[in-house]
Amino acid sequence: MSFHDPRLRFPHLPPGAKVLFGSLAAASKPVEDLTISEWSDRYREVSAESGSPWPGKFRTDRVPYLREPQDCLHPDHPARRVTARWAAQLGKSTAIENWFGYVVDRAPGPMMIVLPTLEEATKFNRVKLDPTITASKAWNHKVAPVNSRDEKASTTAYKRFSGGYCIIVNAGSSKGLQMVSIKYLAMDEVTGYPRDVDGRGSPRDQARARQKMYGNLGKEWEGSTPGIAGECMITADFMAGDQRYYYVPCPHCAAYQPLMIEQLRPPDEAAKLPVHFRCLACDGVILDGHKHEMLASDVWIPRRVPDGADPVPLVIKPDDLPRWRCDPCEGRCADWQPSYHLWAAYAPRESFADIWERWEGAQTDTTKLKAFYQQDLAEPYEPGGAAVEWENLLEAAKAHTYPRGKVPAGAGLLVSSADVQGYGIKWTCYALGPRGQRWLIDREVFEGKPDQDDEPWIALSDALGRKYPTAGGGEVGIDLSGVDAGWITDRVYRFCSNRPHCYALDGQHKHGLPWLGTPKKRDIKDRNNRVMGKVMLYPVGLYDVKTEVVAGLANLVDGPDKAGRWPRNTLHLTSELADEHFVKELTAERLVDPEQESRANAANKRTRALVKPNAPREWAKLPGRQNDWFDATVYALALGWHLEHKRRLNEQRWADLLLMVHGKPATPDLFDAAAGPFERKPVLVSAADREKAKAARREKWKKR
Repeated sequence: MSFHDPRLRFPHLPPGAKVLFGSLAAASKPVEDLTISEWSDRYREVSAESGSPWPGKFRTDRVPYLREPQDCLHPDHPARRVTARWAAQLGKSTAIENWFGYVVDRAPGPMMIVLPTLEEATKFNRVKLDPTITASKAWNHKVAPVNSRDEKASTTAYKRFSGGYCIIVNAGSSKGLQMVSIKYLAMDEVTGYPRDVDGRGSPRDQARARQKMYGNLGKEWEGSTPGIAGECMITADFMAGDQRYYYVPCPHCAAYQPLMIEQLRPPDEAAKLPVHFRCLACDGVILDGHKHEMLASDVWIPRRVPDGADPVPLVIKPDDLPRWRCDPCEGRCADWQPSYHLWAAYAPRESFADIWERWEGAQTDTTKLKAFYQQDLAEPYEPGGAAVEWENLLEAAKAHTYPRGKVPAGAGLLVSSADVQGYGIKWTCYALGPRGQRWLIDREVFEGKPDQDDEPWIALSDALGRKYPTAGGGEVGIDLSGVDAGWITDRVYRFCSNRPHCYALDGQHKHGLPWLGTPKKRDIKDRNNRVMGKVMLYPVGLYDVKTEVVAGLANLVDGPDKAGRWPRNTLHLTSELADEHFVKELTAERLVDPEQESRANAANKRTRALVKPNAPREWAKLPGRQNDWFDATVYALALGWHLEHKRRLNEQRWADLLLMVHGKPATPDLFDAAAGPFERKPVLVSAADREKAKAARREKWKKR
C-alpha cells in the first residue's frame, strides 16, 4: 500500500502534518491567567436540572457579590481561608461548584467537599455537581464518567480527574474525613455539623487536618447560614476574619452604605410607596428596581480595623472610598483572613416586600423569628438575650394593673396549664390576643398530695370548667388545657384521658422542636401495672417556648411606646396575681453554659455567668429558686401557639374572633398602626347589622 492509497480512500482525512503541528501549537500556547470569576463566565454552564432560574452560560454579574469571595480561592491569591456567613439562597454552593470546575480545568489537585449529612452530600452531588459537570462541555471530558464496573471511574461520592480527585463526604462520619491528604477543602452549611464525631472531635478540625501536607498552599471555603449565638461556628470564624460587609451606592446621593434591616420601611399608602429602604445619608427611597443598579457598583468593605484605628463609618462618600477599601490579605487587612457577611436584601430575585412579610410574621412567633435571623438576616439568633430580674418584673406588674378573672378586650382565646408537684397542683390561666399579647387572668394552687389524694384533681377539674366575664358582658370558658405528665404520669394520663380539651404534656429540652409536636399514644396503667386504656401524649419543645416567655417578660418590663402600644409578644401581669413569690418563680431560669464551673460557685449563684464562646446553651434553674410557675406558663404558651396555628388566626380572623367573644369590634390599638396595608379603618354600621354579623360569625366558628 502506497502513501497515496489512504488519501484516495479517505479524501476528507486531514493531512498528518497539519494534525501534528496543530497539536504542538495548541500544546505550546500559553494558558490564560484567569480569575475564578473570569473562568466561570467563560467555561461554566448552568444546567436546567439544577433548579437555577438562569440555565445556560454562567454570569457573575447576576450575583456580583460572589466575585471577590470566590476569586480569593485562586491558587495565586494570598488568602488561605474564605469564610462566608451568608443568608440562604445567595450562592454559597455556587462558589463551590465554580471552584470545583476551575480546579479540574486549571489547577488540578486533591479536593474534599464536606456536607452536614449523608443525605445532603448525596443531594449536592445529584442536584448541583453532576448537572454542572454534564452541562459544561468545555471541561467535563476531564472528569472520569461514572461507571460502577470500572475502578478508575467516578462515583457518587468520588470524582476522578487528571491530576487530582474530589471526594464528597458528610460531617457525621469520621471515616470519610480520614486517610487522605487534600489541597482544597470546601465546607458547606457548617452550622449543621455535629460538635463531635465518633469521639475524634470537631469534623471541621478533622477535615482541616487533611491539609497539613500542603501547608500554606492549601485553600479553604467555609460557607453557612448562622446558628445560635454563642455556639455558632460560622460566626466565630467570621469575627476572626476581617469582617467584610457589602456596601452599595444610594441611587440618589451615591453615598456607599450596607443595607440593614433598620432601614427597611413598610408600605406607605399616602406616598404610594411599596416596601422600601431609606438611605442613611439623604433619606432617599430605595426600591426593588434600584437593586440591579446598586449591585453593579458594589464594593466589599472590611469593618475590622487594628486596635486604636478609626472605625469604619456606615456611610462612606464616593471620594472617601479609597481610604476604607482594602483588598483581602493586604494593607490593614494583612493580618486577617477574608470573611464576608451577606443577608437576603441583596438577593437578585428577593423582593423587599417578601422580606418585610417574613419579618412581620416573625414578630409573633419565636420559631419564625429564629429562622428569619438565621436564613434572612444571616445573624446568629440570640434566644435568651434578655435576662429579666424579678425585682424589675414585680415593679412592672404593679404599674400595669387589670382586673383578675376578666378576659381583656384584646383577648379572644383562653388556655390553662397545670404543673403537678408533691405538695399540690399549680394551675394558671392565660388569655391570648393578636400580636402575641398574653394576659395572666387566673392562677391557683390546689393543695394536697396528688399521688395520694383526689382533692387536688377534683379542684383542678372544677377550675377547667370555670367561666370568665368578657368586655362585652358575656362569659367564655377555657378553650384548651394541659397537664405536665413528668411526675405521677399514669395519674395524669387518667385525668386527661376522658377530657378531650385537656392534653397530657411531655416537656422535651432538645433544640429545634416545635412548640407542641405530634402526639403519640401511651398506655394508661393502674397501680398493678395493668393497661386501662390509651391517652395521647403531646411533646412540648421547651427551649423555644421558654425563650418566648422570657422575651415576653422583658417586653413587659420595657413597657409600651409613646403611642401606648405594647411591643409584640408581651406577657402581661397584674399585681393582683403577680406577687413576689410568683415573679421569683417566673424568673427562676436562665440560658447558661452547663460546662462553666462558675455556675456551681455558691458565692455567685444569683449572677451566674451566661456563656462562653462556642459553648452549647441550656435552660437551667437558678439555685435555691423554684420554677413551677415558670413551667406552667411555658406549657400554657405552647397550648396557645397550637390553637393559633390550628385555627390559622391571621389579623382578620382575630378580629372576627374578638367580635364573637366580646360582642363588639376590637379597639383600634389592638393592631399596630404602623402595619401599613393591614391598618384597619372604622366602618359605621347599625346595631341590627352588627347583630346579624355577630350571629353569622358564630355560626361560621361553630362549623369549624
